[in-house]
Amino acid sequence: MNIIKTYLSVLVFWFFVLPGWGQSLTASLSSISEEAPTQAEEVLRHLQNPSDDYVLVVSHRGDWRHAPENSLLAIQRCIDLGVDIVEIDVRLTKDGHLVAMHDLTVDRTTTGSGNVSDLTLAEIKEFRLKNACGVKGSRQQVPTLTEIMDLAKGKIMINLDKTEGETVREAYEVLVETGTVDHAIFKGNDPVDVIRIKYGSLMDSIIYMPKVWYDLPDIPQYIADYNQQLSPIAYEMIFDQESSPVFQAIPQMNRDKITVLAIALWDELCAGHTDEMMLLEGADASWGWLVNHGANAIMTDRPEALLTYLREKGLHE
Repeated sequence: MNIIKTYLSVLVFWFFVLPGWGQSLTASLSSISEEAPTQAEEVLRHLQNPSDDYVLVVSHRGDWRHAPENSLLAIQRCIDLGVDIVEIDVRLTKDGHLVAMHDLTVDRTTTGSGNVSDLTLAEIKEFRLKNACGVKGSRQQVPTLTEIMDLAKGKIMINLDKTEGETVREAYEVLVETGTVDHAIFKGNDPVDVIRIKYGSLMDSIIYMPKVWYDLPDIPQYIADYNQQLSPIAYEMIFDQESSPVFQAIPQMNRDKITVLAIALWDELCAGHTDEMMLLEGADASWGWLVNHGANAIMTDRPEALLTYLREKGLHE
């Protein structure tokens, strides 16, 4: 009789207890294996799903007030602050490397001189970056796009400017090599038909943000063509006046759940609601105005101040 009871107990254990234990173990292992999203993934999620309670901060050329523009230190500073996206400029060297440089020449920002396209990477690496006032003495080199993407990986998104001509393909190759295709935002001024001819199916593999300038001949059609053929998740909206058709197009983008990036750098880019206006009239008159009129992202030269303002308003948590 005891043997039968023991046998029955074993059967109950195998058929009822173990399955439940196995399921809970599977659930536990599943929860352990599910990694928390990286900061870069969170930024992309906000970019894809704009809302009224989170405004993306885009730092222009890194935090160049505290480190040389487009430098690794300027980008690291943005990472430390909690900036969402860093805008950088890239150009191609004589020997085919992409380096962070706004100008066609290295004269303004480094101790060297000459066109980027006439210099090899080794030659450019011999130069040292200057600070925002053009003062020499920095120990920092001009970084390559590879170095930038390695630094950014998992931490921040990169907004690529000056990616013109074949540079888009060169940049894409770097992103593939560094595993950061979903960390970078390409942008440009051409209509979608021209972009398709230039880059073909590559456009389906990258995040692309059209620039919408106030002097385009047919702004509604320009936007409609992009929406139909490429469905961008974001547009860079550039309006010199509040009466501009670009500005008038923002409410529809809000309704369509498309991220609107406003550029608060100088007057003609945002109808005067700039970083400077923030200093003169207060943040509500500049950044607050842009947010109230549909901006889900703001590019700034003062990332730390913008972050402080947005966090105080509950718009960057």
